Amino acid sequence: MEDLPSEDRTRARAALYQVLSSAFYPPKADAEGVWDAMNRAAGAGADRPDLSRLDLEYNRLFVGPGRLPCPPYESVHRRDRPEMELGLVLGPSTVEVKKAYADAGLAVGPDFRDLPDHIAVELEFMHFLCTKELESKGKEEKWHQMQAEFVRSHLEPWAGTFAAKTMASTKSPFYRLAATLLDELVKDEAEYLGAQDIDT
Repeated sequence: MEDLPSEDRTRARAALYQVLSSAFYPPKADAEGVWDAMNRAAGAGADRPDLSRLDLEYNRLFVGPGRLPCPPYESVHRRDRPEMELGLVLGPSTVEVKKAYADAGLAVGPDFRDLPDHIAVELEFMHFLCTKELESKGKEEKWHQMQAEFVRSHLEPWAGTFAAKTMASTKSPFYRLAATLLDELVKDEAEYLGAQDIDT
């Protein structure tokens, strides 16, 4: 994406966020389309794997029952918290992401039965912010800065850890590719958005 003009890059970023968000939501009928989109994004050209049992692997990795190999929640993976808050769901980041959504004019829908700091929701939010940047002529900088702040404050501190745990916990080509793309995207975004240099 480095060589793309700014608007085209934002459009490509929005598309990748949307694909990865879909990858980390519970599998739906379009799982083959999500695989194909991830495969194109990676430039891998890999054959499509058997995705018939993808829902079982999703539940094993991210839902349960039992101890989860890779909980998909920011609050579990953050390491910049007091010791008593480490590894817990519904931590401060859960409240903070809800505020970020509200600041952008959004709220988690009443039918959503999970937590707002789920990786799929955070990626979907970034897709929304990129789309708003493309649509808001004259106000692009506002939405661009919101992306930078969200990456710095929320995705960058934990997405790499989550991706590594996913890679170490599954043999599924689907989730291994999703985790690889997630790790690469967040690293690229931190650099591209200058997220590490934003003052809070």
